[in-house]
Amino acid sequence: MHRDRTPVALLTAAALLWSSAQSGADQANGVTSVEQPEAVATPAEPADAAQPQAEPADDAHHGGSAADHAPERIVVTGSPLEHDRDELALPVDRIDRDELLHELGATIGESLMTRPGISTTGFAGGASRPVIRGQDAFRTEVTEDGLPTQDVSRESPDHAVPINPLAIERIEVVRGPATLRYGGGAVGGVVNAITQRVPDQLDDNLVSGEVFGALDSVAKRRDLSLNLDGSGGPVAWHADALLRRADDYRIPSGGRQQGTFVDAFSGALGAAYFFDDRGRFGLSYTRFESDYGIPGQDERAEIDLRSNRASFEGDWFEPAGGLRELRLRGAYTDYQHDEKIEGVTGQTFQNNQFDGRLELLHHELFGFLGAAGLTGRSRDFEALGEAVEYLAPTNTTTIAAYFFEERSFLSELVGELGFRVEGTRVEGTPAGASRERDRSFVPLSGSIGLVYTPREDLSLGLTGAASQRAPAEVELFARGPHEATGTFETGDPNLNEETSYTAELRLSFERERFRLDVAGFYTHYRDYIFAQLTGVTVGEDGNVVPATDPDALDQLFYRDRNAFFAGTEVSARVDLFDGLGGGFGIDGQFDFVRARFTSGADRNVPRIPPIRWGASLFYQGDWLRGRVGFFRTQAQDDVSNFENATSAFTFLNASLTLSLAPLYDRVPVELSVQGRNLTDQKGRNVVSFRADELLLPGRNVRGTLRVRF
Repeated sequence: MHRDRTPVALLTAAALLWSSAQSGADQANGVTSVEQPEAVATPAEPADAAQPQAEPADDAHHGGSAADHAPERIVVTGSPLEHDRDELALPVDRIDRDELLHELGATIGESLMTRPGISTTGFAGGASRPVIRGQDAFRTEVTEDGLPTQDVSRESPDHAVPINPLAIERIEVVRGPATLRYGGGAVGGVVNAITQRVPDQLDDNLVSGEVFGALDSVAKRRDLSLNLDGSGGPVAWHADALLRRADDYRIPSGGRQQGTFVDAFSGALGAAYFFDDRGRFGLSYTRFESDYGIPGQDERAEIDLRSNRASFEGDWFEPAGGLRELRLRGAYTDYQHDEKIEGVTGQTFQNNQFDGRLELLHHELFGFLGAAGLTGRSRDFEALGEAVEYLAPTNTTTIAAYFFEERSFLSELVGELGFRVEGTRVEGTPAGASRERDRSFVPLSGSIGLVYTPREDLSLGLTGAASQRAPAEVELFARGPHEATGTFETGDPNLNEETSYTAELRLSFERERFRLDVAGFYTHYRDYIFAQLTGVTVGEDGNVVPATDPDALDQLFYRDRNAFFAGTEVSARVDLFDGLGGGFGIDGQFDFVRARFTSGADRNVPRIPPIRWGASLFYQGDWLRGRVGFFRTQAQDDVSNFENATSAFTFLNASLTLSLAPLYDRVPVELSVQGRNLTDQKGRNVVSFRADELLLPGRNVRGTLRVRF
């Protein structure tokens, strides 16, 4: 299949554009950073990056004593403009590095799975993609520094997202409809992993960094990471190396869960050149490797993954009259993984993909402040070996334009408005056909929101949106056996755009010792595309066989039906009292989603997470932090045909963290011990295709060491 030369052309254009920028660097208060005419930020470059940061707590929503607690400053990916969390109509969540290391999982999905509204596909020890509000794959976008991860994890839950959580500086999660930068494929939400591999600031330190190590008991998992940052003249640089190894994890019923081992490595280099008060331009390269097991197989099955990603970022301030900033982002990835049985490669998946975005922010115009952007994507996806029977090579090209505007109508009321139009072309070979077929789509998306702040401690946000997305390659052209999920999949090349209509209400209230966040949503889908099991078992040739046949696969068709999703997320925290050199408090969370088809005999949408809730008691001091709490997952009885219900379970968790500062306070050292599922309860993840065969990990005790310099 012809390889698109678009990535080379755009990379060259980017280099030419920035070669004319001025040189130099601005030094101020011991920190040199890009000076912006007005505070703006993108996912990869927070405007507050150079500001002193309050030390985060060791867990979600936990501060220190009431006297130490301050409102959290948030930069969100859903808006091109910088805002506090409560100034936006859409609900957001932010997980800083301290908290991420405390909740560290083998994958980005596992690291986020206890956040309100977020679960995980939980397929394998090395493959677990985030699920937001019951929606994964083609309705949840996972990005690295604001651009797609450019992998094949959307095509199958056994395919990994090539981001090691140890490389992430912070994660920003945007739920709801105002994610127009990413199109209808992000209607469920966006998980943006910010790595700082292209530096966004200069400082006085020639070299600074972090060493982190961890060891756990449930899988003998060993984590080791080294992150380095430095500056010299007008250049800032970054380097990281990350290593992870884990055996099959232990399960509560005794023994180990076969096929959950992980052996992964990643390394990255990046640098940025800062121009005198005018902007910056930077490049980075990342190598990601992972060899991980596939559970539920009679023989040893594993995936050997290799990914090479090159990216660039550029900012140009005041490029022309009326414009605040020009932003240029791009990434190209050469991805391949081999699927092996007993060491023999049977299937290979390759993906060569480029994504680019050009964004312009303008000064106030008729009372409006906002941004307009252009995005483009070229994707060459091939399945080789036995995988050719599952999906023939496909090529996808997307070009889109969008704008986002906001305006203050009253001192307490702000309006937000956005629109996106894109053109998508997908080329592939349908089931039963020998010739390629082209499908073209023109999805449209728009949103409008209001933020009302009657008092400093209260914020209300209301958003409405209509979004469309084009069917993905697998939904259109899948045509054969998929061993990892035990299914025989058939796409529908005649599928049309999926359309969703969403309304969302958010409330945030914060006093000195109390914080409450509530979000409720309702989404109606027209032509919701889903994978439907038929209850029939077939062989690898698609012919019907008895369910007792050792090679039997579940027949699955991609179809569309009207559906609705409704739910809520709640989180709250109370700082109770100060004592023993710190502060005591409690916090809690609750999330719920209900998904139903609007007609037909089988009304339940498949693989929807149940109600989840939890609470904990915490202590936060200057050098000691502690926490004990529970997280309960209710039974899921509202399952679709040919899907089994799951039972309720409760995990008891605890942690203790000691912070030291030897060597004259110059080298902070943090020692931590965490316990998960301390009562060794059995649990299953209903979202997983292998829920009937996979138990969640049993009792786990993990120790960590973190040194910063």
